[in-house]
Amino acid sequence: MTLGLIKDTKLKEETPLVDVNFTHSLCIGQTGSGKTTSFIYPNIKNRMELGHGILFFDIKGSEHLALKKLASDADRLDDVIEIGKPWGSNINIIESLNNRTFATLLMEIVGEPANGGSNTFFYNEAISLGSSIFNTLKLKSIISKELHELDKDTSFVLEKYFTLGDLYSIIYNIDTLYEFIQDGKKFLKSLHSFIIRNTEYYHGEKSEVYKNIVLNYSNMKVGMKYFTKYDVEADSRSSGEKFEASLLSVISTLSSGFSFMSTSSAKYISEKENPLGIVESLQDGKIIIINVRVIPDTILELMLDQIFEKMIDLNLQSEKDKKPISIFIDEAQRLINKDIPLDVLRSSKVDVLMAVQSEIQLISKFKSREDWQQISVNIAQKYAFRSSFFGGDHLLSFYVDTATLNIFEYAKEHDANKLRAKPIFLNKEDFDNVEHSYQHKVLKLKNIEKNEILFYDVTHFENEREVILINTNTKQKKYRKLFTDFQDKLIENEIKFYLKEPIESLVTMHPVPQDKLQIMYDKYKKYNKTRLEQTFVSRFSTQDKAFSCTYDIGELLAKNDEDTDILDIYDSLIRDEFSEELTIDEYSEDDKIITNECEELATTLVALLEENGVFVINNKDFFSVYFMREIPDVTPVQLRLQFDDLNV
Repeated sequence: MTLGLIKDTKLKEETPLVDVNFTHSLCIGQTGSGKTTSFIYPNIKNRMELGHGILFFDIKGSEHLALKKLASDADRLDDVIEIGKPWGSNINIIESLNNRTFATLLMEIVGEPANGGSNTFFYNEAISLGSSIFNTLKLKSIISKELHELDKDTSFVLEKYFTLGDLYSIIYNIDTLYEFIQDGKKFLKSLHSFIIRNTEYYHGEKSEVYKNIVLNYSNMKVGMKYFTKYDVEADSRSSGEKFEASLLSVISTLSSGFSFMSTSSAKYISEKENPLGIVESLQDGKIIIINVRVIPDTILELMLDQIFEKMIDLNLQSEKDKKPISIFIDEAQRLINKDIPLDVLRSSKVDVLMAVQSEIQLISKFKSREDWQQISVNIAQKYAFRSSFFGGDHLLSFYVDTATLNIFEYAKEHDANKLRAKPIFLNKEDFDNVEHSYQHKVLKLKNIEKNEILFYDVTHFENEREVILINTNTKQKKYRKLFTDFQDKLIENEIKFYLKEPIESLVTMHPVPQDKLQIMYDKYKKYNKTRLEQTFVSRFSTQDKAFSCTYDIGELLAKNDEDTDILDIYDSLIRDEFSEELTIDEYSEDDKIITNECEELATTLVALLEENGVFVINNKDFFSVYFMREIPDVTPVQLRLQFDDLNV
C-alpha cells in the first residue's frame, strides 16, 4: 500500500488541455472519475480565455452555474445566452428544415408501428398527414415572403414564419385540422385573385418573384387536394359516406407523437417572432448553454445536425471572417449520429470536444463497431479517466489499464504514461452571486426584487407551471406562475368557449334574426369573421362614421383600462394608420362608401371591444351591448350611445 501511495505522488501533473487545431477530441470516464472538473472545466476555461464562441449542452440542467462562473472569471458573462429557460432565448427548430428532413423527424417522433396490421396504416397515414401539413405551411411561408417583396396590398398574408407549435395546434384534433384546411383554401383564393390582378409583374423588374409565386401557388393547390378526405364539416362526420372514421385515429396517432409540444418547455424550440440564430451567435463570440433536460433527444439530435450543416457553410467565408467555435457535448452518445461531419468542420474552425462514460455507449449508438470506427478516425485527441472497457469491443488504443486509475488520473491514447490532472474546483457559494449578476445586470430581468434570483426546477415547472424566486440573503423561496404562448392560447379558447353559452343565452332572452347575430363562434366553433364584417360594416355607411365611431369608442375604452396594449393597438391602428387616409370633412353624410379602410376599422373596433370583454349584438334597428366584465367608469349605455350614432 505504501509503495502504491509513493508511486501515485510521483505522477506527472498535467492538465489535459486539447490542442486548438480543430481536429476534435473525446474523453472517456465513468461517474466520479474527475472527468468534469479535470477535463471539461479546464478546456471550457481555456477556450473562453481564447475568445472562442462556445456551445455547451447542459445534460444535468445545473452545469450552467459553473459555465457562468467560468465566464465571469474570464470577463465574458455578458456573452452568455441560455436556451431552455422561461427567461432565456428560444429557437425555431423547423425554420430551415426541408421536406425530407422533416419526414425523417416525423418517423422518429411518431415511432415505429407496433404489431403491424392496421397500426401500420395509421403510422404511414400519420406520416403522410404531417408531411402534407408541413409542406403546405412551408409553401405558404415561401409565398408570404415573396409577396412582401412586391409593392402591392398583401393584407391577406398574415404569417411569414411557422413553428412546430403552429403545426401541433393544427393536428390537435379534427376541428383544428378542418380550420387549417379552410384557411388554406381561403389563402389560395386570395392568392389567385392577387395573381390575376397583378399580371403586369410578369414582364416587370420583379418578374422572377411573380413567376415563382405562380409556381408555388400551383404546387400548394395540388398539395391541398390531399386534405379532401379531412375536409368534412362537423355535422357530416357521423356519416360513413362522407367521412372515414378511422381518420380520427390517424390524427390521434400524429398528435400523440407531438405530445411534448403541450408541455411548458415547448416554447424553447418554437420561437416565431425572434428566434436565436445559434451559429450566427457563436460566430459573434457568444457562449450558448442549451438545457438538455427540457428538450427531447430526437429534437436535440436534429438541432445538432442543423447546427453542423450551417457550420459547414462557414467554409465559404474568408479565413479572417471565421471565428473559432468550440462545441462541448457531454454524454455525446445521446446527441451525435454517424452523419456527424467531423472531417469537414476543421476548415470551418469548429472544434468538437465530446465526453462519454464508456466507449461501449458509442458502439451501441452506432449499431456496429465499424460505424463507430469511421467516426473515431476523425477524432485526433483521446483521453481516458477511470473507465472499464468491455471484452474485445473497444477500439481505442490505451496502453494503460484505465479500470485501475484513481480519481483525477488519466491517460492519453497511444501513451503508456499515467498522468494526474489539475482539477478546477468551483465554490458553489459563488454561484448565487454570479447568477444574480447575470439576471440583474446582463438580462436585466423585470419583476424581481434586487435580492432575488429566478430558479428553474424543471420537474416543478412542468408539474406546477411555476418558477422559483429565491432571496439570495435569506434563502427564502416563493413561486410564480408562468404560461407559454401555446398554453395561453388554449386558455383563451377555453374561456371564449365558456363565454359562448352566456352570450347565446342573452340572445335567447333578446331574440334577433339568426343572420344578424354577431357571436364569437359559429356552429363549427370557428371565429365567424365574415358574418361579423357583413353585419357590422354595413353600419359604417360613410368613412366619417367609421372613423369617428371607432375613434370615440377606442378612446372611451383605452383611457379607462390599465392595459397599455389596448392603447398601443388603438394608437397604431386608428390614429397612425388611418388618420391620413380618412379626412372627416371630405365626405358628406349622404355618401354611401364602404372601403377596405372601413372594414379594417370595424374589425379593429370589434377586436378592441372583445379584448375588453364587451360583446355587441346587432339587431336590424339597434345594437345591444353586453359586458362580460366590469370596466371602470364605462357602462353599456355609454357604449350603446356611440353605436346609436351609426343609425342616424
